[in-house]
Amino acid sequence: MSAPFATAERVPETVPSELVWDRDFDTFTLEGDDPFVSIARLYQEAPVIWGTEANFKRPGWILTRDDVIREAFIDYEHFSSERPGMIADMLGEPILLNPIEIDPPRHHQYRKILNPFFTPAAIRSYDEPVRKICRELIAKFRDRGECEFVDEFAVPFPSYVFLDLMDMPRALLDQFMGWQDELMRAPDPMVRIAAARSIYGYLKQHMEAQQANPTNDLLRGIVTGQVEDRPMNYYEMMGMFYVLYVGGLDTVYSTIGWIMQHLAKDAVLQQRLRANPDLLPQAVEEFCRAYSVVITHRAVTKDFTFQGVPMKKGDEVNMPIMLANRDPSVYADPHTVDIDRKPRHIAFGTGTHNCVGVNLAKREMRIVIEEFLKAFVNIRIKPGEMPRYHTGRTFGLDYLPLVWG
Repeated sequence: MSAPFATAERVPETVPSELVWDRDFDTFTLEGDDPFVSIARLYQEAPVIWGTEANFKRPGWILTRDDVIREAFIDYEHFSSERPGMIADMLGEPILLNPIEIDPPRHHQYRKILNPFFTPAAIRSYDEPVRKICRELIAKFRDRGECEFVDEFAVPFPSYVFLDLMDMPRALLDQFMGWQDELMRAPDPMVRIAAARSIYGYLKQHMEAQQANPTNDLLRGIVTGQVEDRPMNYYEMMGMFYVLYVGGLDTVYSTIGWIMQHLAKDAVLQQRLRANPDLLPQAVEEFCRAYSVVITHRAVTKDFTFQGVPMKKGDEVNMPIMLANRDPSVYADPHTVDIDRKPRHIAFGTGTHNCVGVNLAKREMRIVIEEFLKAFVNIRIKPGEMPRYHTGRTFGLDYLPLVWG
Protein backbone atom coordinates (compact mmCIF):
# COMPACT_ATOMS: atom_id res chain seq x y z
CA MET A 1 0.00 0.00 0.00
CA SER A 2 1.30 3.45 -0.83
CA ALA A 3 1.39 6.07 1.87
CA PRO A 4 -1.89 8.01 2.18
CA PHE A 5 -1.69 11.38 0.45
CA ALA A 6 1.95 11.03 -0.55
CA THR A 7 3.10 14.57 -1.35
CA ALA A 8 4.94 15.46 -4.52
CA GLU A 9 7.59 18.15 -4.54
CA ARG A 10 6.04 21.60 -4.24
CA VAL A 11 7.27 22.89 -7.59
CA PRO A 12 8.68 20.25 -9.95
CA GLU A 13 11.37 21.52 -12.26
CA THR A 14 9.13 20.77 -15.26
CA VAL A 15 6.54 23.38 -14.17
CA PRO A 16 7.07 26.76 -15.90
CA SER A 17 7.73 29.41 -13.24
CA GLU A 18 5.03 31.72 -14.63
CA LEU A 19 2.39 29.05 -13.92
CA VAL A 20 3.26 28.61 -10.23
CA TRP A 21 0.48 29.83 -7.94
CA ASP A 22 1.93 29.92 -4.45
CA ARG A 23 -1.21 30.11 -2.30
CA ASP A 24 -3.16 27.82 0.00
CA PHE A 25 -6.24 27.06 -2.09
CA ASP A 26 -8.61 26.57 0.84
CA THR A 27 -7.53 29.78 2.55
CA PHE A 28 -7.87 31.66 -0.75
CA THR A 29 -11.46 30.48 -1.31
CA LEU A 30 -12.47 31.48 2.22
CA GLU A 31 -11.47 35.12 1.73
CA GLY A 32 -14.46 37.46 1.50
CA ASP A 33 -18.19 36.95 1.93
CA ASP A 34 -18.81 34.76 -1.14
CA PRO A 35 -16.55 31.80 -1.99
CA PHE A 36 -17.83 31.69 -5.57
CA VAL A 37 -16.64 35.26 -6.10
CA SER A 38 -13.42 34.56 -4.20
CA ILE A 39 -12.46 31.57 -6.34
CA ALA A 40 -13.36 33.54 -9.48
CA ARG A 41 -10.21 35.60 -8.90
CA LEU A 42 -8.44 32.63 -10.49
CA TYR A 43 -9.74 33.86 -13.86
CA GLN A 44 -6.93 36.42 -13.56
CA GLU A 45 -4.46 33.52 -13.77
CA ALA A 46 -3.64 31.24 -16.70
CA PRO A 47 -6.14 28.52 -17.75
CA VAL A 48 -3.79 25.90 -16.24
CA ILE A 49 -1.75 26.73 -13.14
CA TRP A 50 0.35 24.79 -10.63
CA GLY A 51 -0.85 25.27 -7.05
CA THR A 52 1.74 24.67 -4.36
CA GLU A 53 -1.09 23.91 -1.88
CA ALA A 54 -3.93 22.93 -4.16
CA ASN A 55 -5.73 20.16 -2.27
CA PHE A 56 -5.40 19.58 1.48
CA LYS A 57 -2.06 21.39 1.08
CA ARG A 58 -0.88 18.93 -1.58
CA PRO A 59 0.49 20.44 -4.80
CA GLY A 60 -1.10 19.94 -8.18
CA TRP A 61 -2.53 21.46 -11.30
CA ILE A 62 -5.62 23.67 -11.09
CA LEU A 63 -7.78 24.16 -14.19
CA THR A 64 -9.46 27.57 -14.22
CA ARG A 65 -11.60 27.76 -17.39
CA ASP A 66 -14.70 26.08 -18.75
CA ASP A 67 -13.08 24.75 -21.93
CA VAL A 68 -10.06 23.18 -20.25
CA ILE A 69 -12.16 21.59 -17.49
CA ARG A 70 -14.54 20.12 -20.06
CA GLU A 71 -11.61 18.80 -22.09
CA ALA A 72 -10.11 17.11 -19.06
CA PHE A 73 -13.46 15.51 -18.15
CA ILE A 74 -13.73 13.95 -21.59
CA ASP A 75 -10.06 12.96 -22.06
CA TYR A 76 -9.95 9.97 -19.72
CA GLU A 77 -6.93 8.56 -21.55
CA HIS A 78 -4.76 11.37 -20.13
CA PHE A 79 -6.81 12.37 -17.06
CA SER A 80 -7.69 9.28 -15.10
CA SER A 81 -10.26 8.94 -12.35
CA GLU A 82 -8.31 5.93 -11.08
CA ARG A 83 -5.88 8.03 -9.10
CA PRO A 84 -3.82 7.16 -6.00
CA GLY A 85 -4.30 8.62 -2.55
CA MET A 86 -8.03 8.08 -2.42
CA ILE A 87 -10.32 5.68 -0.57
CA ALA A 88 -8.11 2.64 -1.28
CA ASP A 89 -5.10 4.24 0.40
CA MET A 90 -7.14 5.41 3.37
CA LEU A 91 -8.70 1.99 3.88
CA GLY A 92 -5.74 -0.19 3.02
CA GLU A 93 -8.16 -2.11 0.79
CA PRO A 94 -8.19 -2.30 -3.06
CA ILE A 95 -11.41 -0.29 -3.41
CA LEU A 96 -12.29 2.29 -6.04
CA LEU A 97 -15.41 4.44 -5.75
CA ASN A 98 -17.51 2.53 -8.25
CA PRO A 99 -18.06 3.69 -11.00
CA ILE A 100 -16.71 7.26 -10.62
CA GLU A 101 -13.10 6.17 -9.99
CA ILE A 102 -13.13 3.64 -12.81
CA ASP A 103 -12.26 4.65 -16.37
CA PRO A 104 -13.77 3.32 -19.60
CA PRO A 105 -14.25 0.76 -20.90
CA ARG A 106 -14.78 -0.91 -17.49
CA HIS A 107 -16.74 2.13 -16.29
CA HIS A 108 -19.65 1.35 -18.62
CA GLN A 109 -20.06 -2.17 -17.25
CA TYR A 110 -20.55 -0.91 -13.70
CA ARG A 111 -22.62 2.07 -14.76
CA LYS A 112 -25.13 -0.24 -16.44
CA ILE A 113 -25.94 -1.77 -13.05
CA LEU A 114 -26.96 1.58 -11.53
CA ASN A 115 -28.48 3.38 -14.52
CA PRO A 116 -31.93 1.72 -14.46
CA PHE A 117 -32.56 3.00 -10.94
CA PHE A 118 -31.76 6.64 -11.75
CA THR A 119 -33.50 7.27 -15.08
CA PRO A 120 -36.07 10.12 -15.24
CA ALA A 121 -38.85 7.49 -15.29
CA ALA A 122 -37.44 5.70 -12.23
CA ILE A 123 -36.98 8.96 -10.35
CA ARG A 124 -40.64 9.87 -10.81
CA SER A 125 -41.51 7.01 -8.49
CA TYR A 126 -39.48 8.73 -5.75
CA ASP A 127 -41.47 11.96 -6.05
CA GLU A 128 -44.04 11.34 -3.33
CA PRO A 129 -41.60 9.82 -0.78
CA VAL A 130 -39.22 12.76 -1.31
CA ARG A 131 -42.04 15.29 -0.97
CA LYS A 132 -43.24 13.54 2.18
CA ILE A 133 -39.78 13.85 3.77
CA CYS A 134 -39.67 17.53 2.81
CA ARG A 135 -43.06 18.26 4.37
CA GLU A 136 -42.27 16.29 7.54
CA LEU A 137 -39.16 18.40 8.13
CA ILE A 138 -40.92 21.69 7.37
CA ALA A 139 -43.70 20.79 9.81
CA LYS A 140 -41.20 20.78 12.67
CA PHE A 141 -40.57 24.53 12.37
CA ARG A 142 -43.45 25.80 10.23
CA ASP A 143 -45.31 27.56 13.08
CA ARG A 144 -42.17 28.88 14.75
CA GLY A 145 -41.56 31.64 12.22
CA GLU A 146 -37.89 30.80 11.85
CA CYS A 147 -35.40 27.99 11.40
CA GLU A 148 -31.70 27.33 11.08
CA PHE A 149 -31.92 25.94 7.58
CA VAL A 150 -28.70 23.90 7.48
CA ASP A 151 -29.13 21.76 10.58
CA GLU A 152 -32.93 21.66 10.58
CA PHE A 153 -33.44 20.99 6.89
CA ALA A 154 -30.49 20.97 4.45
CA VAL A 155 -28.60 18.21 6.24
CA PRO A 156 -31.45 15.82 7.11
CA PHE A 157 -33.48 16.20 3.89
CA PRO A 158 -31.19 14.63 1.26
CA SER A 159 -29.76 12.38 3.94
CA TYR A 160 -33.19 10.90 4.73
CA VAL A 161 -33.79 10.44 1.00
CA PHE A 162 -30.48 8.60 0.69
CA LEU A 163 -30.94 6.54 3.85
CA ASP A 164 -34.41 5.46 2.73
CA LEU A 165 -33.04 4.60 -0.73
CA MET A 166 -30.32 2.47 0.86
CA ASP A 167 -32.64 1.12 3.58
CA MET A 168 -30.38 2.42 6.35
CA PRO A 169 -31.71 3.59 9.74
CA ARG A 170 -32.46 7.31 10.09
CA ALA A 171 -31.48 7.08 13.74
CA LEU A 172 -27.83 6.92 12.67
CA LEU A 173 -27.97 10.17 10.65
CA ASP A 174 -25.82 12.18 13.06
CA GLN A 175 -23.14 9.49 13.00
CA PHE A 176 -23.20 9.28 9.21
CA MET A 177 -22.94 13.06 8.82
CA GLY A 178 -20.11 13.26 11.34
CA TRP A 179 -18.11 10.70 9.38
CA GLN A 180 -18.95 12.47 6.11
CA ASP A 181 -17.81 15.85 7.42
CA GLU A 182 -14.52 14.43 8.68
CA LEU A 183 -13.91 12.52 5.44
CA MET A 184 -14.54 15.54 3.21
CA ARG A 185 -13.17 18.44 5.26
CA ALA A 186 -10.86 17.46 8.14
CA PRO A 187 -7.42 19.06 7.65
CA ASP A 188 -5.70 16.20 9.49
CA PRO A 189 -5.26 13.24 7.09
CA MET A 190 -5.40 10.78 9.99
CA VAL A 191 -8.88 12.06 10.92
CA ARG A 192 -9.99 11.56 7.31
CA ILE A 193 -8.55 8.04 7.33
CA ALA A 194 -10.35 7.17 10.57
CA ALA A 195 -13.65 8.47 9.15
CA ALA A 196 -13.18 6.53 5.91
CA ARG A 197 -12.61 3.33 7.89
CA SER A 198 -15.65 3.93 10.11
CA ILE A 199 -17.84 4.37 7.03
CA TYR A 200 -16.32 1.23 5.52
CA GLY A 201 -17.07 -0.80 8.62
CA TYR A 202 -20.73 0.17 8.61
CA LEU A 203 -21.18 -0.31 4.87
CA LYS A 204 -19.50 -3.73 5.03
CA GLN A 205 -22.03 -5.15 7.46
CA HIS A 206 -24.91 -3.45 5.61
CA MET A 207 -23.80 -4.92 2.28
CA GLU A 208 -23.39 -8.39 3.77
CA ALA A 209 -26.90 -8.19 5.19
CA GLN A 210 -28.22 -7.18 1.76
CA GLN A 211 -26.42 -10.10 0.11
CA ALA A 212 -28.28 -12.43 2.44
CA ASN A 213 -31.63 -10.68 2.07
CA PRO A 214 -31.97 -7.71 -0.34
CA THR A 215 -34.59 -5.27 0.97
CA ASN A 216 -35.30 -3.17 -2.15
CA ASP A 217 -34.77 -3.22 -5.91
CA LEU A 218 -31.71 -0.93 -5.93
CA LEU A 219 -29.86 -2.98 -3.33
CA ARG A 220 -30.88 -6.22 -5.03
CA GLY A 221 -29.55 -4.81 -8.30
CA ILE A 222 -26.18 -4.10 -6.72
CA VAL A 223 -25.65 -7.33 -4.80
CA THR A 224 -26.73 -9.43 -7.79
CA GLY A 225 -25.08 -7.19 -10.40
CA GLN A 226 -22.92 -8.73 -13.11
CA VAL A 227 -19.96 -7.32 -15.05
CA GLU A 228 -18.39 -9.09 -18.00
CA ASP A 229 -20.74 -12.05 -17.47
CA ARG A 230 -19.69 -12.62 -13.87
CA PRO A 231 -21.01 -11.47 -10.49
CA MET A 232 -19.37 -8.40 -9.00
CA ASN A 233 -16.80 -9.30 -6.38
CA TYR A 234 -16.70 -8.04 -2.80
CA TYR A 235 -14.55 -4.99 -3.52
CA GLU A 236 -16.57 -3.96 -6.57
CA MET A 237 -19.78 -4.06 -4.55
CA MET A 238 -18.20 -2.21 -1.62
CA GLY A 239 -17.00 0.49 -4.02
CA MET A 240 -20.57 0.94 -5.27
CA PHE A 241 -22.02 1.14 -1.76
CA TYR A 242 -19.30 3.64 -0.83
CA VAL A 243 -19.92 5.91 -3.81
CA LEU A 244 -23.64 6.07 -3.09
CA TYR A 245 -22.85 7.00 0.51
CA VAL A 246 -20.44 9.78 -0.45
CA GLY A 247 -22.66 11.10 -3.25
CA GLY A 248 -25.89 10.89 -1.31
CA LEU A 249 -25.00 12.88 1.79
CA ASP A 250 -23.04 15.96 0.74
CA THR A 251 -23.65 17.51 -2.68
CA VAL A 252 -27.41 18.08 -2.52
CA TYR A 253 -27.25 19.37 1.05
CA SER A 254 -24.62 21.89 -0.01
CA THR A 255 -26.45 23.03 -3.14
CA ILE A 256 -29.86 23.53 -1.52
CA GLY A 257 -28.21 25.65 1.15
CA TRP A 258 -26.90 28.10 -1.47
CA ILE A 259 -30.25 28.05 -3.28
CA MET A 260 -32.17 28.92 -0.15
CA GLN A 261 -29.73 31.66 0.79
CA HIS A 262 -30.16 33.15 -2.68
CA LEU A 263 -33.96 33.04 -2.50
CA ALA A 264 -33.86 34.61 0.96
CA LYS A 265 -32.03 37.57 -0.59
CA ASP A 266 -34.22 37.81 -3.71
CA ALA A 267 -37.87 38.51 -2.87
CA VAL A 268 -38.71 39.22 -6.52
CA LEU A 269 -37.52 35.78 -7.67
CA GLN A 270 -39.31 34.16 -4.72
CA GLN A 271 -42.60 35.66 -5.82
CA ARG A 272 -42.04 34.92 -9.49
CA LEU A 273 -41.48 31.22 -8.75
CA ARG A 274 -44.50 31.09 -6.43
CA ALA A 275 -46.69 32.54 -9.14
CA ASN A 276 -45.12 30.46 -11.91
CA PRO A 277 -44.16 27.00 -10.61
CA ASP A 278 -43.70 25.88 -14.21
CA LEU A 279 -40.46 27.91 -14.13
CA LEU A 280 -38.96 25.69 -11.41
CA PRO A 281 -37.13 23.26 -13.75
CA GLN A 282 -35.28 26.09 -15.52
CA ALA A 283 -34.63 27.79 -12.18
CA VAL A 284 -33.01 24.59 -10.90
CA GLU A 285 -30.72 24.51 -13.95
CA GLU A 286 -29.57 28.08 -13.33
CA PHE A 287 -29.11 27.47 -9.61
CA CYS A 288 -26.99 24.42 -10.45
CA ARG A 289 -24.84 26.56 -12.73
CA ALA A 290 -24.40 29.41 -10.28
CA TYR A 291 -23.96 27.23 -7.21
CA SER A 292 -21.86 24.33 -8.43
CA VAL A 293 -20.25 23.07 -5.26
CA VAL A 294 -17.78 20.33 -6.18
CA ILE A 295 -14.06 20.31 -6.95
CA THR A 296 -13.28 17.04 -8.68
CA HIS A 297 -9.89 15.50 -9.40
CA ARG A 298 -7.94 13.48 -11.91
CA ALA A 299 -4.45 11.98 -12.19
CA VAL A 300 -2.25 12.41 -15.27
CA THR A 301 -1.67 8.98 -16.81
CA LYS A 302 1.49 9.74 -18.84
CA ASP A 303 3.81 12.59 -19.70
CA PHE A 304 2.14 14.85 -22.25
CA THR A 305 1.46 18.48 -23.11
CA PHE A 306 -1.97 19.89 -22.30
CA GLN A 307 -2.96 23.37 -23.44
CA GLY A 308 0.72 24.06 -24.06
CA VAL A 309 1.62 23.00 -20.50
CA PRO A 310 3.96 20.05 -19.82
CA MET A 311 2.34 17.56 -17.46
CA LYS A 312 3.98 14.52 -15.89
CA LYS A 313 2.59 11.10 -15.13
CA GLY A 314 1.11 11.06 -11.61
CA ASP A 315 0.45 14.80 -11.39
CA GLU A 316 -2.78 15.59 -9.54
CA VAL A 317 -5.29 17.73 -11.43
CA ASN A 318 -7.90 19.80 -9.59
CA MET A 319 -11.04 20.73 -11.52
CA PRO A 320 -13.23 23.31 -9.71
CA ILE A 321 -16.58 22.92 -11.46
CA MET A 322 -17.73 26.32 -10.21
CA LEU A 323 -14.98 27.89 -12.33
CA ALA A 324 -16.38 26.21 -15.44
CA ASN A 325 -19.89 27.34 -14.64
CA ARG A 326 -19.08 30.96 -13.83
CA ASP A 327 -16.55 31.47 -16.62
CA PRO A 328 -17.11 35.04 -17.93
CA SER A 329 -16.03 33.97 -21.41
CA VAL A 330 -19.05 31.64 -21.50
CA TYR A 331 -21.70 33.36 -19.38
CA ALA A 332 -22.55 37.05 -19.44
CA ASP A 333 -22.64 38.51 -15.92
CA PRO A 334 -21.82 35.06 -14.51
CA HIS A 335 -22.30 35.93 -10.82
CA THR A 336 -25.93 36.93 -11.46
CA VAL A 337 -28.64 34.27 -11.18
CA ASP A 338 -30.86 34.65 -14.25
CA ILE A 339 -33.40 31.85 -14.57
CA ASP A 340 -34.19 32.90 -18.15
CA ARG A 341 -30.76 31.93 -19.42
CA LYS A 342 -30.32 28.38 -20.72
CA PRO A 343 -26.97 27.33 -19.29
CA ARG A 344 -24.97 24.42 -20.65
CA HIS A 345 -23.51 23.86 -17.21
CA ILE A 346 -21.48 20.89 -16.02
CA ALA A 347 -22.51 20.98 -12.35
CA PHE A 348 -22.83 17.19 -12.43
CA GLY A 349 -19.81 16.57 -14.63
CA THR A 350 -19.78 15.77 -18.33
CA GLY A 351 -18.77 12.93 -20.61
CA THR A 352 -18.45 9.41 -19.27
CA HIS A 353 -18.29 10.45 -15.63
CA ASN A 354 -21.40 12.60 -15.39
CA CYS A 355 -23.19 11.99 -12.08
CA VAL A 356 -25.43 8.92 -12.08
CA GLY A 357 -27.73 10.62 -9.54
CA VAL A 358 -28.28 13.83 -11.49
CA ASN A 359 -32.01 13.26 -12.07
CA LEU A 360 -32.66 12.51 -8.40
CA ALA A 361 -30.61 15.53 -7.27
CA LYS A 362 -32.52 17.92 -9.53
CA ARG A 363 -35.85 16.46 -8.45
CA GLU A 364 -34.91 16.95 -4.78
CA MET A 365 -33.92 20.58 -5.41
CA ARG A 366 -37.14 21.34 -7.29
CA ILE A 367 -39.30 19.82 -4.55
CA VAL A 368 -37.49 21.77 -1.83
CA ILE A 369 -38.00 25.10 -3.60
CA GLU A 370 -41.63 24.31 -4.37
CA GLU A 371 -42.52 23.20 -0.84
CA PHE A 372 -40.76 26.11 0.87
CA LEU A 373 -42.39 28.67 -1.40
CA LYS A 374 -45.80 27.08 -0.75
CA ALA A 375 -45.30 26.96 3.00
CA PHE A 376 -43.74 30.38 3.62
CA VAL A 377 -43.95 33.94 2.33
CA ASN A 378 -41.26 36.59 2.48
CA ILE A 379 -38.45 34.18 3.35
CA ARG A 380 -35.40 36.16 4.43
CA ILE A 381 -32.20 35.91 6.44
CA LYS A 382 -32.79 36.64 10.12
CA PRO A 383 -31.98 40.30 10.84
CA GLY A 384 -28.66 40.78 12.59
CA GLU A 385 -27.38 37.34 11.56
CA MET A 386 -24.77 36.30 8.99
CA PRO A 387 -24.63 32.96 7.19
CA ARG A 388 -21.42 30.92 7.58
CA TYR A 389 -19.87 28.62 5.02
CA HIS A 390 -16.96 26.27 4.35
CA THR A 391 -14.95 25.54 1.23
CA GLY A 392 -12.59 22.62 0.61
CA ARG A 393 -13.57 19.86 -1.82
CA THR A 394 -17.22 20.92 -1.55
CA PHE A 395 -18.50 24.47 -0.96
CA GLY A 396 -21.37 24.46 1.53
CA LEU A 397 -23.19 26.55 4.13
CA ASP A 398 -22.73 25.74 7.82
CA TYR A 399 -25.28 28.22 9.20
CA LEU A 400 -28.29 29.87 7.54
CA PRO A 401 -30.85 31.42 9.92
CA LEU A 402 -34.13 32.14 8.13
CA VAL A 403 -37.34 33.92 9.09
CA TRP A 404 -40.56 34.38 7.15
CA GLY A 405 -43.96 36.02 7.20
